[in-house]
Amino acid sequence: MDPAKLSWGLIIICGLSVWCIPLISYDIPLSWEGMYHARVTGDYAQAQFYDSGSFGPDGRPHIYSPLFHLISAGFLIILPVDAAWLARWTPPLMACVLIMIWAFLVSRLVSRSIALLSSLLLLTIPAFIDLGFLFSPHSLALILVLTGFLFLDSRPCISGICGILIFLTQGTVGIFYLMVISIWALLDERKRKQSLLCGMITLGGSLPYIYYFISAVPSIMPVFGNQGLKYLFMKLSYGIPVLAFLGIRKHVFAMSCGITGLVLSLLQPSNFVYCAFPLALFAAFFIQDFLTRKNTHILIFAVLFWVLLIPSLHYSSKLEPAARDYESFEWLKPNAVKESVILTGWYQAPICASISGMPPVLGYGFPDTTRVADVEQIYGGNTRLLHEYDVGYAYYGTHESMDYPHPPPSMDKVYSGKGDFLKPEPPVIYVLFTVDTEPDLPPILTTYHGMEMGLPSLLDAFESYDVRATFFILGETAQHYPDLIELIAQDHEIGCHGMHHISLKELSIPEKVQQVEEATGILQRLAGPITSFRSPGHSCDTSLIEIIRQHGYLIEASACKEYAYPYFPSEEDWLEEGNSDLLRVPVSHAPSYFYAPLVYPRSWIECYLDVLDSQSDRRVKIVVIGLHPWELVYLEAPGYELYTQACGDYTYTELSGLLRYLSHRRVNYLTMSELYRVWDVL
Repeated sequence: MDPAKLSWGLIIICGLSVWCIPLISYDIPLSWEGMYHARVTGDYAQAQFYDSGSFGPDGRPHIYSPLFHLISAGFLIILPVDAAWLARWTPPLMACVLIMIWAFLVSRLVSRSIALLSSLLLLTIPAFIDLGFLFSPHSLALILVLTGFLFLDSRPCISGICGILIFLTQGTVGIFYLMVISIWALLDERKRKQSLLCGMITLGGSLPYIYYFISAVPSIMPVFGNQGLKYLFMKLSYGIPVLAFLGIRKHVFAMSCGITGLVLSLLQPSNFVYCAFPLALFAAFFIQDFLTRKNTHILIFAVLFWVLLIPSLHYSSKLEPAARDYESFEWLKPNAVKESVILTGWYQAPICASISGMPPVLGYGFPDTTRVADVEQIYGGNTRLLHEYDVGYAYYGTHESMDYPHPPPSMDKVYSGKGDFLKPEPPVIYVLFTVDTEPDLPPILTTYHGMEMGLPSLLDAFESYDVRATFFILGETAQHYPDLIELIAQDHEIGCHGMHHISLKELSIPEKVQQVEEATGILQRLAGPITSFRSPGHSCDTSLIEIIRQHGYLIEASACKEYAYPYFPSEEDWLEEGNSDLLRVPVSHAPSYFYAPLVYPRSWIECYLDVLDSQSDRRVKIVVIGLHPWELVYLEAPGYELYTQACGDYTYTELSGLLRYLSHRRVNYLTMSELYRVWDVL
């Protein structure tokens, strides 16, 4: 048999042995990163291009270079396999193809013997061993890189096309490709013309995707940041760097790859794979020079190879997926509250999304830098952020214990395994939308643009998110729009806002009684029994509380600076707690009253979180939000811009954003009368 063919067969057998033997014992991919790419591949196969899981509760469009996932999705569609099978068995095959192309390239650039030696030495470098386990675009991109190098002299246009495909496969590998050919051209003037043409084609064809990526990615730096050379010997072992140092020579290709690999490896540990190729090449130079002077060179190399292979075999044994880790996330899927958001470290984010089917707070790959800081604070005990992300469970495993020294406080352990699952006591959150239904900005204006144009938008928004609100309606408004009041009453609670928009505090008791009775009668004829009351202009007082109680009202909902949480008032003073059977439900403080003109221009989501913060000592949280139909239309009232500046787009946008936000949170919408019915048991 041809010794060369025997040698190449030996390389493939060694590679497949290193990679496939661990795979036989497991039904899952041997890397959590592979879980992420398998998940994206599955999404692509189903024509889903929005990732709702791997990047936090709100998700985001897939921004990862798509070529690898599209090709993998094609195999999923054609072959009778699932994404997990593909993630297990394609990495070793791609790694073997990569070795063969490397051997062919080196045999052309240097010699066949150096190609054989360097190919075998690649198997002794842990950073290269990774490629045989990771279902990742790296392997495909590196195959394209070596193919581009092969054609650089004879067909630079093909090398340029390879460059485009590389950027569409894995962006960092694209940077590696351009840096190598640039340094190669700098060191060898014979390469400059071809390298320039290749670079122009690569950048020209890749710019649309590069622009999309930069504009869409939340953070250019991955979450683990600049690790320097911290993982140097874990990823490259000790033996190969020493042999490579002894074998350094002025070989422009090896130097180009080495300089680029070293620079990129300073940025993040996954880039050490770029150092594997030049190190294997320099080490092969030394071994060839050394062995040519020895008669027993074959035996010496065989012993040396197996000595060098030991660190890689030891490294690959650590890549086992830690069955207990897997079991932790399998436990979560049937036992967690549906649609829970999970707090994990960066490394565990893809397994969380893949196995449990539940979204993590922190994204994988290029997460939002704000979320990186937020996760650190949540693990440190920040309850505001805990509510903001609506965290249902916190995972505290090996990686989390390294990144966050202490588990989140005030959480109960609900599962113990390789990693623990902790569960915060879930708050009970009731959100009450209330709408003061009246003329536009009374008494400044007397128009009804809000009723005619703002109210339909408001009702549509509530319907879209299954919100039942309480509409506090003026008696005079009900007289103008009886049909609208009957329409509102079909899906929402009708409350009373008085007869006219005047201060009830200024009236005598008989006048107050007359206002209450007249408005109540009108509303009851249109909507049936009325049990909730809000004074016009929030002009409540102790006497009014007694009047409406005697008229069958159960709730009074005016704002006051003294209270922002429901209470039963005293019969002697409505601003003191007492034994009345009427419940006061004031508008929430955020810290201003939660009305659009008073919180402008702040985000309503921030206001909502402020309300939760102010009730941090209460398990049952009540958020009462006030609205007016006229706040959803543009109004002009010279001298009253403090109120009109919030009208129109601001209110509609913030209301829509808050409703969308709450739709992903565990909240309960109640009307005023519904709150009264459950209040005694809370």
